[in-house]
Amino acid sequence: MNPTAEARARFFNESGQMLPPFVSSGWRGCALDRDGYDNTRIPQFLFEAIAAAAGSAEVFVCGYFPAGESCASLAPTWQAFRSHLLGQDNWSLEYVVFDSSQRWALLADADATIFGAEPALASAVDSYLAGHGTSLVQLTESEFPGLSPEQPGARYLLAVAGPVS
Repeated sequence: MNPTAEARARFFNESGQMLPPFVSSGWRGCALDRDGYDNTRIPQFLFEAIAAAAGSAEVFVCGYFPAGESCASLAPTWQAFRSHLLGQDNWSLEYVVFDSSQRWALLADADATIFGAEPALASAVDSYLAGHGTSLVQLTESEFPGLSPEQPGARYLLAVAGPVS
């Protein structure tokens, strides 16, 4: 696998209104307000839930720089992930995280952080999140309260959470 081959386009639909939000059919996840976190753009408990549910041996973090996309392979730990992203040479306005299974991906861009996974894995992440009193749907709802399909951009955010299987 070549992790540097356009990671964003591999997982996230960027055509038209970006609906459905994910390239793979049936994926669901959560949307976060990226401004609520440091450069990791996600809470530690969510990263740890994803890594535990996926059983990842390593994660790829692909940032976007003037010279192009650059990916790093990291241990699937919060400390390794956070240290990498907070490193001065690794700062990127946008990044994508995934593992070699390609059953999940996280996109942090200038507007929001989007996590998506195949249904069984998303349900496993929900099981881990239950220990924190939340779920993928509840994270989206708490980060973007009062969403209705009529609001600009809301259809996309609601579609990210998708149906619970």
